[in-house]
Amino acid sequence: MPNSSLKSAVARKAVKATVRHTAHGTASKLKHNPMRASTLLAVGGALGAVAGWLAARGAGASTSPT
Repeated sequence: MPNSSLKSAVARKAVKATVRHTAHGTASKLKHNPMRASTLLAVGGALGAVAGWLAARGAGASTSPT
C-alpha cells in the first residue's frame, strides 16, 4: 500500500508541475506577442474541436447497428 500512495503522490506532483509550466509558458507568449499567441491558440482549439468531433463521429458509426 505505501508504494502506491508514493507513486500517486509523485504523479500528482508531476502533473502539478506540468500544469504550472504550461500556464507560465502560455502567459509568457501572450505577453511577448499577443496577436500571434492568441491566433495560434484559436487555431489549435479549432483543430482540436474538429479532431474530437471526427473521433466521436467515427466511434459512434462503428458501434451503431446496420
